Amino acid sequence: MRPDLGISGRIVRQFLHSPITPLLALLGLLLGIGAVLITPKEEEPQIEVTFADIYIPFPGANPQEVEQLVTLPAEQVL
Repeated sequence: MRPDLGISGRIVRQFLHSPITPLLALLGLLLGIGAVLITPKEEEPQIEVTFADIYIPFPGANPQEVEQLVTLPAEQVL
């Protein structure tokens, strides 16, 4: 008595016993190599990174106070 393999087990069993599986693997490899060869490449691509510097003055506070009272609430808002 064989246990129920489910859908993924049945698909795997079909591929394990199919003579076309090595051809599909070779086709995937060739398509991957072709994609790498035809994909345009730049030595130094121009990537725009959006960022902002936020300054919140808190004179006389130690780093732990600034983190708990300013940084964590500000991160939640942003």
